[in-house]
Amino acid sequence: MNTILKPLTQLSEILSGGTPSKKIPEYWDGDIPWISAKTMKTSRVSTSNLHISKAGLERGSKIAPKGSILILTRGSELFNRVPICFVERDVAFNQDVKCIIPHKNLDGEFLYYFLTSIHDHLLKSIGVTGIGAGKLETNVIENILVPCFPIKMQKELVKFISIYDKKIIKNQNESAIMQEILNALFEHWFLNHNYGVSNVLDNILEVKIKNKNEENYPVLSVVKEGEFKASEDVFTKQVYSKSTKNYKIVRRNQVAYNPARANIGSIAMLKEYDIGLVSPIYTVFEMKDTITPTFFYYYMKQPIFQEMIKHHAIGTTRQNFPFEAFKMFPMVVPPMEHQLKFEEIAKPIEQKIAKLKEENEVLAEIRDTLLPKLMSGELPVEVGEE
Repeated sequence: MNTILKPLTQLSEILSGGTPSKKIPEYWDGDIPWISAKTMKTSRVSTSNLHISKAGLERGSKIAPKGSILILTRGSELFNRVPICFVERDVAFNQDVKCIIPHKNLDGEFLYYFLTSIHDHLLKSIGVTGIGAGKLETNVIENILVPCFPIKMQKELVKFISIYDKKIIKNQNESAIMQEILNALFEHWFLNHNYGVSNVLDNILEVKIKNKNEENYPVLSVVKEGEFKASEDVFTKQVYSKSTKNYKIVRRNQVAYNPARANIGSIAMLKEYDIGLVSPIYTVFEMKDTITPTFFYYYMKQPIFQEMIKHHAIGTTRQNFPFEAFKMFPMVVPPMEHQLKFEEIAKPIEQKIAKLKEENEVLAEIRDTLLPKLMSGELPVEVGEE
């Protein structure tokens, strides 16, 4: 199949965004969702936790219309991924993001899937700026060669591949509902009753066991979303030492965090692996026999937990969260029988959430395997009659 390729700049309009002045309150807290480097994710964009006003839009930003694409072009996130978003609802965006508005012969969803199919190519194009952030040059985006399939074929391809995304989103929504139920149950059972008051430090124990025998355990990192990831899934190159004898061992149901990143959410309980390794700079701890890991896991899920970490992190240019600061974290300690009863209810729901996550990983793998073959024409898409 001979497919015509054209540079993206011939098939779309590419816009740069901006940031309204933070010094002018009336530019903010409006009803227009606003996307920045920190809120960009590879997904279908419909909203954001940041909003600007109409005045803020006029003075400092631009609108990405429904059907356009957002792509991150500058930021620390670009060291391991290139967030690309399809816009399902008009959003404003900042200067670290480019908006691609397709012309009439290029379907927005098709372009979204095409750009995600060449993600690795885009990642290899990332340069490094002088302030430690990655940068995707505008000319790289403009010169991306896009296959010029007939618009009907583009829509058929989108219809086929989006089946996987729709199922993934459905599973994610189901998981989120179940997680909300467990969080609400924890709050109802344990935060609205007068149990014995203690603090976190009294109920945890720091663990400093190192991998002295250099066992071949997976090297892990805790990402800002509050979960463990294999290092090779976080970084594009190996960032850990060849020798791991000084790395700390972390086991299932233990908690680990990077003291310099805990304030942005990089703290998690290990549930994805039985055992792994983390950098020597990490702090690792486990629960004493006064609380169960399940109880502490949901304690960590409470919004106040992350707020207290931010409050007690010390330092100016680079904040650090010391282990001893946990003595400032209030904690109710319910009777063990109550904790175990909660665990009995939580476990089967957690297992359902884990199964949905595993299913999504399989669906994503199938989608990502098919995508480049569909985009290249290697796998043809049948187009029905009008």
